[in-house]
Amino acid sequence: MSRLLLKGSVLTLQVILLPPLFAQVLETDIKSAKTTKEEGLKRSDLMKPHFANGNQAMLDAKGIRQQLDAAASDQKPALLTKMKADYQTAITEYEQALEETKVRDEDGLHVIGLIGVIRNGLITQQKAVDMLVQDKDLPIILSNLGIAYGGLGEHQEAINMLQQAAILKPAAGTFMELGTDFAQVGKMPEAAAACDKVLTVDPAAKNMQEGCYKNVGIVLTNRGKLVDAIAPLQKATQLNPQDALAWKLLGDGLTNTITSKTEGGKIVYTIPSGTIEAYQRYLLLEPNGSYAEQVRAALEGFAQMMKPASTPAEPKEKN
Repeated sequence: MSRLLLKGSVLTLQVILLPPLFAQVLETDIKSAKTTKEEGLKRSDLMKPHFANGNQAMLDAKGIRQQLDAAASDQKPALLTKMKADYQTAITEYEQALEETKVRDEDGLHVIGLIGVIRNGLITQQKAVDMLVQDKDLPIILSNLGIAYGGLGEHQEAINMLQQAAILKPAAGTFMELGTDFAQVGKMPEAAAACDKVLTVDPAAKNMQEGCYKNVGIVLTNRGKLVDAIAPLQKATQLNPQDALAWKLLGDGLTNTITSKTEGGKIVYTIPSGTIEAYQRYLLLEPNGSYAEQVRAALEGFAQMMKPASTPAEPKEKN
């Protein structure tokens, strides 16, 4: 196969004359592209305040969520109302930012795609459009919007937004959120698959994958499905052995699989492997934690279960 060689000679400029009509169309489209670029920049400026407002509302909601655990019972209703209002504000702002981004992209795609067709004459306009890179802001806005919907409890809407974000730009945080929302709507295979993809996207994101499995375990625990929560919590503790809450929840799940049977008039308990160890790991990490007393009581109960039952003393013979 012949190759073009670079030579140190004077280059001559070859001029290719375009048909008058073709040249006129190309010039018109280039001008249109420049106009569209300017309009896109303006729309980008319009989008930024909405995006910033949405981010601030999300930070406010996150701050309130952190307060809820330590808040008194009479304070929680007001905090929940404020948190929901912040999430709603975030949704409104992100949707407006999304609208500005969509308009900007549609204008740009139309003109750039048309120029691509004129430039080479080999592909369709749709093909040219498909080859373009999406606006970098779009997946971020979609992902944040999905998180806001999830915070408001609208989990199916959250899934819709997060899936779009993941298609445009796969990100570990997006799949972590997807795993949580899939669990909230009862789609456990999809939840597990989303958690599995976290490390596929970012091999260093072990904490995010652990958080994904832990969230799935929390959702199942809150719904009373403690046994189903065991598998995701086991994965969470393997990924992050320093997560005290994950160990405690795993202990709770395993406790619900304790079985008993009667042998020789005695009740014999079978405590699954790892149950006691899970609670012990919690106490090792948080000896004065919120669940410390509860866990100690459970361990004392296990100790009683494991004691061999005493046999009744035989009656003494009378003289």
